[in-house]
Amino acid sequence: MTRKSHILAGAVGITIVLATAMPAAMAAQTVIDQKGLKFVPNAVTINAGDTILFTNSDPFTHDVTVVGANGAPSDKGLEHHGESKVVSFPDKGTFSVICTMHPNMKATVTVK
Repeated sequence: MTRKSHILAGAVGITIVLATAMPAAMAAQTVIDQKGLKFVPNAVTINAGDTILFTNSDPFTHDVTVVGANGAPSDKGLEHHGESKVVSFPDKGTFSVICTMHPNMKATVTVK
């Protein structure tokens, strides 16, 4: 093998290693703010496995409760002013997000 062949073979080997070592798709993160007693935006579409970062810009406490198609609520806990919380959505479907402390605060998350 010539020097050029060795370099080319090494480059191909590195490319194959890098391509197989990298995940097929990275999970994305969407931001929903709790501001003005609303979820902003109040509807998002994401892919299964993505996360949503819920931030609280209001001067008072909110909670994040996710309700799935089965109607069972999953309370993700309280957020005080300036705090944030990451919620994963591993499964496809349509989910309601509510603040149980402020019943008019609602959002819809569609997971493809």
